Amino acid sequence: MVSLFRTFLLCILLVGCHHDSNETSPVPTAFNLTSIELIKGAVKSFDFQWQESEFAESYTLCQKAVLVSNECEPILENIAASATSVTIVLERILNDYTFFILAKNSVGTAKSSELTISPDLIQSSIGFVKPQINDSLDAFGQSIAISDYGLTLAVGALDESSSGTGLTADPKDNSAKSSGAVYIFQYLNGNWAQNTFLKASNTGAGDQFGYSIAISGNGQILAVGALQESSNTRGINGNEADNSSPLSGAVYVFQRQGNTWQQNAYLKASNSDALDAFGFSLSLNFDGTLLLVGAPGEAAKSSGIDGDASDNSARYSGASYLFERNGESWTQLHYIKASNPDINDSFGYDVSISHDGTKFAIGAPGEASASMGINNDQSDNSKVDSGAVYVFSHTAGVPKQEFYVKASNTDKNDQFGFSVTLNNDGSVMGVGAYKEAADTTVNGDQLNNSALDAGAVYVFSEDSGFKQEAYLKASNVNSSDRFGYDIKLDASGELLAVGSPHESSSTSGVQGDELLNDAPLSGAVYLFKKKANEWQQENYIKATNTDAGDNFGQSLALSGAGESLAVGATKESSDVTLNSSQINAPLDNTLPSSGAVYSY
Repeated sequence: MVSLFRTFLLCILLVGCHHDSNETSPVPTAFNLTSIELIKGAVKSFDFQWQESEFAESYTLCQKAVLVSNECEPILENIAASATSVTIVLERILNDYTFFILAKNSVGTAKSSELTISPDLIQSSIGFVKPQINDSLDAFGQSIAISDYGLTLAVGALDESSSGTGLTADPKDNSAKSSGAVYIFQYLNGNWAQNTFLKASNTGAGDQFGYSIAISGNGQILAVGALQESSNTRGINGNEADNSSPLSGAVYVFQRQGNTWQQNAYLKASNSDALDAFGFSLSLNFDGTLLLVGAPGEAAKSSGIDGDASDNSARYSGASYLFERNGESWTQLHYIKASNPDINDSFGYDVSISHDGTKFAIGAPGEASASMGINNDQSDNSKVDSGAVYVFSHTAGVPKQEFYVKASNTDKNDQFGFSVTLNNDGSVMGVGAYKEAADTTVNGDQLNNSALDAGAVYVFSEDSGFKQEAYLKASNVNSSDRFGYDIKLDASGELLAVGSPHESSSTSGVQGDELLNDAPLSGAVYLFKKKANEWQQENYIKATNTDAGDNFGQSLALSGAGESLAVGATKESSDVTLNSSQINAPLDNTLPSSGAVYSY
């Protein structure tokens, strides 16, 4: 069993009692788990203490799970008989989990008393991340990316206003409004510590560097989108100084060398043009050798792979671009269009690529066909902004569109494809439709439209042919909640986080009162898990300092095994500057829309 937990021992191991080799040791004696305490100032760090069990030869720290042997899902095994305490970082502590200690020897086992981590203690363990220099209107948390192992966190602040470039910029300077920035944090000893402040190599006011970010699974390659960058150059590492092509967009690629990040590429589309918004969306494969870039404003009429990019008669039809890295050199491999491009389809609004790069998905929330399901009629345009997703394989050198995907309840304005996510091998896909309007539950009646802009998420799987396997709704469906605004699958494809930035409950923490509607646009996140082939909502998650208008859940990041969840709230407004993350987020509102990230 793969443990969900990273462990740290506070005790000296392996001090035991001698017994005559001809004697049979008694079964370990009864004992109690006496306390579970939060380690002050550390995120999700707990100290477990218990009484000694006589005759024990080792201990196991267990999470209670009724369907397994001894009701024990092991967290930490082979703890020495001399130990009576252990400190661990619980990588995913989102429920009121029950714990106990199992004492073992060659004869048998003894189970301690049980203790449960209370909701209040869980809330006190949630991390709160702000930059070292915090300013109003920066929108810190606009974009988030986390490495597969959950040790590197990148956060975009699209409206940060320093005029500096590269790694040496002064974050206190505010002379280039909305130029944008990215902050890199490392996870160490239970805290997220900021170690890098990144700016573009050609910082310009209004560029919004950090609007989108992607990090490779191994945490070594970082891509940053600046959708309003305005250089008229094309291709790789061209002239950055030109500003004659407004909102054409650019992508900047950084590579980690030890503990230092260095920019090694400045990417523009091969057909870069004004208003293309190249860099609007990004996705990297695990080792950072393939980068998929969305440009939903691109306007060529051509369809398919590597077609004619010179015709600009289909404004905002959208395109995507696949780049490849060889060492530190980047090359554009392919120019990708939908099989049915049309005006305002916004193909490339969101993108996702599998770990090995053999599959990728591209959302087009403005696509207008009325068809439903997989590979049906693409030519009908009677459902404006119903949306679609296009799934490609990339196994024989040239990408091939395999599936044209529509919702099971296609309707105008739903914007299916606004968000997309693939699991590790691309066998599971989640699709968000944040304006879908059904007032129903998971896999319920999809055809009633009585909750305008409530939102929905659709899960597709290759388990028995590519098909929709779930229709997900929030447990507290409400109009305008925007459920599905951002979504993320873990590597297995069995855990899905869903952002709902306009949800309005005033509760805080985990599993609070979701029926309150007295904090408009405060936001929430919902965690779904696939159990026995059924998708079920596992958690309802709020900020620890919930406030109206914060938009908690606008952005999400989930580590590979799902043990670390980061949530952005771009309009959070507290005035605090941190050298590392803290717990117990402040309640003040003195820096409007400075933004924050929460670590679960």
